[in-house]
Amino acid sequence: MAYKINRDDEYIVHPDGPASMKDVGRVYNKIMQATPEFYELEPAEIIEIYLDEEDLPLVKGTEEPDWSKYGWALARMSISSKHDVDYVEIRPLETNIKEYPLPGEVVIVVEYFGDKYYTQKLNLHNSVNLNFHPGLSNISPDKQKFKIVDFKADPKIRQLQAEEGDLLFNGRFGQSIRFGSNITEIVNADDSIEPDTGRENSPNIIIRAGQGEEPTIDYKPVKEDINKDGSSMWMTSNQNVPLVPAVVGRYDLYRPKKFEGNQVILNSDRIVFNSRKNAFLYSDNDINLVSKNRIVLEGHRNVYLGDAPKQGEDTGWIAPKKGPSSKNPNIQPVLKGDQTMDLIENLMNALIEFSTTMQSAKGSVVDFVVPVSGIKEGCMGLEGALTELKKQLNDPKSDIVKTG
Repeated sequence: MAYKINRDDEYIVHPDGPASMKDVGRVYNKIMQATPEFYELEPAEIIEIYLDEEDLPLVKGTEEPDWSKYGWALARMSISSKHDVDYVEIRPLETNIKEYPLPGEVVIVVEYFGDKYYTQKLNLHNSVNLNFHPGLSNISPDKQKFKIVDFKADPKIRQLQAEEGDLLFNGRFGQSIRFGSNITEIVNADDSIEPDTGRENSPNIIIRAGQGEEPTIDYKPVKEDINKDGSSMWMTSNQNVPLVPAVVGRYDLYRPKKFEGNQVILNSDRIVFNSRKNAFLYSDNDINLVSKNRIVLEGHRNVYLGDAPKQGEDTGWIAPKKGPSSKNPNIQPVLKGDQTMDLIENLMNALIEFSTTMQSAKGSVVDFVVPVSGIKEGCMGLEGALTELKKQLNDPKSDIVKTG
C-alpha cells in the first residue's frame, strides 16, 4: 500500500486558452518541482537480527557493542535493493510490543524521518512457528547464509482455533493467550454436545505454555486442553472447565462435581507461590488441601492453628492461680505424640509398681500383723487395667499428621 502527503504549495493550473509548447514546459517544470513526497511500504528479507551481544555493531571508534541498536535487524529490501550486499539496518516500529523476526523471514518496512522501521512479518506459510522463505529479495537462496543459532523449527506447533469474536495471541513455541468466550457449543468426536457450553456473555481469558495436542492434519489449528497443555491458567466467568484433578481425596466430600462459574484454575506439573514478605489465603467457604504424598507446614518460629497473637506478643499461656488469665486460652502448644505417650507410659509404670507394692500391705493390731481389707483386690484390678492400657499407647498417634 502507498500513500502521499499533499504539500501546501501544491496547486492545479487552469489554462485560460490553448496551451503553447512553452506553457506546457513551464507547467511541467512547476509540477516537477512540487512533486509530493511519496511513502511506500516495502517488504524486506531479514538477514540478521541483533539479539545477542556478539551480534551488535560496535560503537564508532570503540570496541563496545552498541546497545542502542538492540532488536534492530540487517535486511535486504525486496524491491529497491539491486545487489547482493545492499543491506540496510532497520529498527522495530513499535516501542513496547516487539515481535522479532528470524533470518529468512520477510517483514514490512516503512520509512519515517529518514529512518527505516520494520513491522509485521508476512504470513507466507500461515504458520505461527516459522515463515522462513529465503530468496524473496531477488537474490538466489544458495548465495545467502542465514544465521539462526538457537531456534529450532517445529512443524507441529499450530495456531489456536478461533471462535467468533476472539482476540488471539500466538507464540512460536506453543504458547498463547485467548481473549474469548464460552459462546460456541463444543461438539465432541461422537457428534455429541459438550454440556454447559455455548453460553452468551461468558468472557474468558486462557493462557497456556506448551501445546498439548498432537496435530495429525497439516495446518489444522488446535484448541487449549487444560489437562494436556504444559502449563495453563484459565480465568472464566460462566464456563464448565473439564479439569481432571491430579488426585482425589480419600473422603472426597468437598470436591465440586463441576468446575464452573467465575473461577481461576491453574494447572501444571509444579505451582510455586513465593512471597518475600507476607502471603495471605482467604476463602468465604472452604479451603481444601489434598495431596497424594505429603503436606508440610513449616514455620521456623511458630505455627498457629486457629487463633494467633499479633507480631511480637507473648504466646505462652499459664493457668491462673486465682481469677481469669490475661492470656488467650486458645493459643496453646500442640502435644507431641511420642513424648506424650512416653510420659503416660511412665505414669502407668509408676502406678503399676505402686499397686504391686500395695498388694502385700498389712496392718497391725497391738502385736498382730493382719492384711488390710480390700487393698489387694483393688490393686490387682488397677494393675490389670493399666497393663491393658499400655498396649494401646500407639492408638492415639496419627499415621499422617506429624508435628515438630
